[in-house]
Amino acid sequence: MRFVADFIGALREAGLPVSPAESLDALNAIKLLGLENRKTTKTVLALTLVKRQTDQVIYEQLFDLYFTGVEKVKQTDSDKLLPEEQKNTSEAGLGENEQESGADEYAASSALGQSLNQKQDMSLAIAQAALAEKLSSIVLFTQKNHFAYKIMQRLGDEALSAEIRADASSPAQKDLQRELIKSRARLLEQVKDYVEQQYMIFARHKGLKFREEHLQQAKLSQLEHIDYTLMQRLVQRAARKLATQHSRRRLTRKRGLLDVRKTIAANAAFDGALFHTRWKATRVDRPKIVAICDVSGSVSRVARFLLLFLYSLQDVIPKVRSFVFASEMVEVTQLLEQENIELALEEIMQRWGGLSTDYGEALAGFQEQALASIDKKTTVILLGDARNNQGDGRTDIWQKVFRQSKRVLWLNPEQRNSWDSGDSIMSQYSPWCSSVEPCRNLKDIEGIFSRLLKYS
Repeated sequence: MRFVADFIGALREAGLPVSPAESLDALNAIKLLGLENRKTTKTVLALTLVKRQTDQVIYEQLFDLYFTGVEKVKQTDSDKLLPEEQKNTSEAGLGENEQESGADEYAASSALGQSLNQKQDMSLAIAQAALAEKLSSIVLFTQKNHFAYKIMQRLGDEALSAEIRADASSPAQKDLQRELIKSRARLLEQVKDYVEQQYMIFARHKGLKFREEHLQQAKLSQLEHIDYTLMQRLVQRAARKLATQHSRRRLTRKRGLLDVRKTIAANAAFDGALFHTRWKATRVDRPKIVAICDVSGSVSRVARFLLLFLYSLQDVIPKVRSFVFASEMVEVTQLLEQENIELALEEIMQRWGGLSTDYGEALAGFQEQALASIDKKTTVILLGDARNNQGDGRTDIWQKVFRQSKRVLWLNPEQRNSWDSGDSIMSQYSPWCSSVEPCRNLKDIEGIFSRLLKYS
């Protein structure tokens, strides 16, 4: 049953939602039917563990990987047979064989060496050793050699290696050592193949989760281009999660806070008896957003994912105007709406990204293009490090933006202790912001938009 339990664990790691009750159903079914018929086992486990059609492919891949060779392993109850008992049983059996074949002065002295000389199938021993070493806990590909070494040690490789290294007293013993070297190499290859197979089952999805967790907290400004594809998927997944949470306008009916005034009025005809209750309704309007992104230097990488996140929230934030700048302010709303979002972002970064920054010139351009359209329903989000190359920052324009809008959020991709260092003029802009927050990774972006949607 340990094999089935580990297989269920592998399915969960791959993203299949398997409940404890379903796990028990699967284990009970296997107790009744056994593992003798592979086709029956596959069908029964699929019926009890797979609920979604989309998960069927993953299930079949993992089943074929995991149950390769399980017919050999199932012959023993490995949960009850401890490693030391395995070793003693093996040594006892080898001793009997040795007595039957007659004493051989140059026969292998180690238990593992004797097994290899007798051409025994080591599949069962490898599986049991892997179980004892908790190979199912493997996460990273760098652990494969470690587990292969630990399995070899549990099989008795230390004694075998000592026997191989020992000084040969005769040509026959030297020949035996050469044969043991070849046999050990074949065994090691078999062990590595088994570890690789188990890695594909248990670690492939764990490794992806580990990488995803790392990227969610990694500095967006330090991401390599090779990470963009996975990061885009993470951004869109996080945006969909938020969109699902905030897609319905909160309207409380028959729950929440009692509206006393409306309740009394509704029951006036019943001499005060409360036949009908009325509840307070809360409506959350979808915010109107103007996004302004600095795309100079390393800030451009953060801008890429901020805009991707923003435009992945179209269900809950349909009114968005987007601007990018290094020095010249450019509206890119139509480009982002009409083209594929990834292609549009790539074009924006190629055309306007990486240039030197002039916040003064950029804000002057924004004043001409968009200041008149900002009203008390508008939330302005500016992403930038406020590094202005010693130029005039035109804070007078930013003050007008603040006074005309509902709120102003300034997102800075640098850590707080870097603000106002060098050519940064963050302190000149911050008095005219509703909130100034660090925006360095995906977790920061998700938190910022979650609060924005919650309190809109």
